Amino acid sequence: MAPDSKIILIRHGEATHNLNDDFDQHDPALTDLGKEQCTTLLRDAFAAGEWPDFKGLDFIVISPLFRTLETGFLVFGEQIRDGMKYLVLPEVQETSPNPCDTGRPTPELQALFPSVDFSECDRTNWLTKKHGFYTRDNLAMRAAFVRKWLYERPEKVIAVVTHSGFLRWLTPQDFPHVEPRDKYRNCEYRTYQFASISNDDGSGGPYKMVEEEWSRKLRAFKREGEDKMRTPSGGVIESTDKGVAPENLVGDGAGDDPGDEPTIVF
Repeated sequence: MAPDSKIILIRHGEATHNLNDDFDQHDPALTDLGKEQCTTLLRDAFAAGEWPDFKGLDFIVISPLFRTLETGFLVFGEQIRDGMKYLVLPEVQETSPNPCDTGRPTPELQALFPSVDFSECDRTNWLTKKHGFYTRDNLAMRAAFVRKWLYERPEKVIAVVTHSGFLRWLTPQDFPHVEPRDKYRNCEYRTYQFASISNDDGSGGPYKMVEEEWSRKLRAFKREGEDKMRTPSGGVIESTDKGVAPENLVGDGAGDDPGDEPTIVF
């Protein structure tokens, strides 16, 4: 782990299945609005210096689902073309076995993104989500694996482009059962550092990630009502996701079973 390393967690832009909660779409792409969100809420924000440590970014991790790949390369394509290190990591894919959260075989991905390295997708059976490592039953273990993996990386500033459901498991202390979950909006980001703790209390330790105070304040400032996000220039852009899970939805946002929750210890 690099001293005082920072992790920036990013949810993908709006995808076609987000419009009507159509979980039967297979590996959906970004909508036109989703692409605009990537440019306005992330790429332009970073270029404008909205995130103070962006200039120190030295590693990018991207989920291999289509909407996260599109988001990652729309936001960070220039940096990657200039030699920025990146990794397409199947462990940060979304949580459910629904078609919308199930990816494509490597040859199909390679044809769609010919210059991208998908070698990490060949070391694991990441497309199988009804049994094995990527099942819902193993979500806590998968999230713990990713936290430890990030902790042990040598880079100082790492961006992770992933999904709202998996983010609940990666930072479970952010989503307590006792209040409405503060779900990531499309193209919303939060920055974290690892806490100096040595016990596993069920909320992420011993590799617990704690959101930085300025990140919490910026996030509150950028939320312009329930359906818009403030841009770096002071304008607003639509958000089809209100940022709080509906009261009748207690899963990961992709049609989960009621009992499918991160482990929280109070």
